[in-house]
Amino acid sequence: MTNENNTENLDKYIRDLERKNANLEKELEKEQNEKIIVIQEKKKLEKENKELKKQLTQLQSSLSALATSDKTAEAGGIPSSKTFYRRNRQEGKKKATGGQPGHTGHGRKKPTPNLPPVYVTLDECPDCGMPLDEPVKGAEQKRTVTDIPLPEHIVYEVIFLRYWCNKCNKLVRGEVPWLQPNQHFGPAVASWIAYQRMLGLSIGKIQSSLYETYEITMGEATILKLEKWVADTLKEDYEKLHEEIVKAAAVNADETGFRIDGKNSWLWVFTSTMASFYKVAPTRGHTVPEETLEGFNGVLGRDAWKPYDVVKCAGHQLDLLHVNRWLERAEIKHRIEPRTLLTSKLAKLTKPGRPPGKFLEFVDGIRLILKRAIEYTENDPPPSMEERKNACKEFQNDMKVLLDREWADEDAIRISKELRKRQDMLFTFMEFEDVPWHNNDAERAIRQGVLHRKISGGRRTWKGAEVFEVILSVYETSKKRGQRFMGMVKKRFEQSSECEIQNVTAS
Repeated sequence: MTNENNTENLDKYIRDLERKNANLEKELEKEQNEKIIVIQEKKKLEKENKELKKQLTQLQSSLSALATSDKTAEAGGIPSSKTFYRRNRQEGKKKATGGQPGHTGHGRKKPTPNLPPVYVTLDECPDCGMPLDEPVKGAEQKRTVTDIPLPEHIVYEVIFLRYWCNKCNKLVRGEVPWLQPNQHFGPAVASWIAYQRMLGLSIGKIQSSLYETYEITMGEATILKLEKWVADTLKEDYEKLHEEIVKAAAVNADETGFRIDGKNSWLWVFTSTMASFYKVAPTRGHTVPEETLEGFNGVLGRDAWKPYDVVKCAGHQLDLLHVNRWLERAEIKHRIEPRTLLTSKLAKLTKPGRPPGKFLEFVDGIRLILKRAIEYTENDPPPSMEERKNACKEFQNDMKVLLDREWADEDAIRISKELRKRQDMLFTFMEFEDVPWHNNDAERAIRQGVLHRKISGGRRTWKGAEVFEVILSVYETSKKRGQRFMGMVKKRFEQSSECEIQNVTAS
């Protein structure tokens, strides 16, 4: 009996072991499958990591210099908006906000009232309720309030008197040059729409603003038609601006991408002290500056974009801020905090390590020569032109000696090569009066094109592009001259008119 019990217990124990073994084998198989999956995921991640490292290396080598190859002329055409790092423009102690000690205060000039005053009377004391007598003479307090009345549009009829011509044997009538055929909106509405377009408003927002402000409903086609009417009226002014640019002593130029019907095109700007001339073209090549500045005998301020080289004039001034951007990008690659052109700061490493001595010698040398030249022309009292020209030769010699040295650093080699090509453009501002050493005027002007590009994506047709370049040129020029754009447009309409509207006034 005892043997049978032992046998049963042994069999039971063996079955338990077999069951546990089977469970362990299942778990082992599951773990092995999971291990295979993990190994596959690991290989996949390693492959992705390798690819990402490769892309990172490419980006670090390209973005830090932003297309610094010889073919792209050291990224001369890349705008400052594409800079991928934040510059520290404030050196030393931060200046307090508000009025500065020793500076003349500024405030809005008090306007002169053009309506009768509004008197505020009081019958009883607001504190105790005591009845009050006549107001005390000389104790009154005044406040000048500026407000605008709710605008209302005016509607008038244009009556064409007709006459019988015995010779032609038909009825004839006169025409008004300020009103287009089948046009039901006047010049003031057209001027207002053109102004809203220059502010960057979309057609939908112009429609909404037109209704909310004047209770006028207008379709998209009518808005575009009125805008074209303004452009046609300002065409002569646009041509005169072109002539002014060609005759100017100094012109700055820049360009940016602009889309026409969804296709890549370019918006160019040429600015002088008192004029801005815009041109939309399908190319970024040399034909636009060559044709626009044909006959130009002044100094052209520009970046390092090669197509500007074809312009024949008194001289070219390379934007020295672009030169500094080349140095900044190279500093980023060498783990150095980028510095401004007119800085006096010493180099600061962004990561631990040995500072690149020869590279710093090159960068600091370039900046020091350019800084000395800029500060020399800004001396008070200013030096004479003869003194400036003599100093210019010294700075050119110093720069030539620095650039001709044999540099081992690849960035120093590349930048020195680019500067040697344009060495005659670095100090032109010293040889001519009123020539800036930067291209800020053109870069500010081109931002208007960027604004319109971001809002509307460009224009749908080339006719729309021609309308845009005409109105934008007159609009930006009016701002430079301190004139009201709508006033300029109204005056132009009046000049082209041979008759006036009688007995129509706006309240």
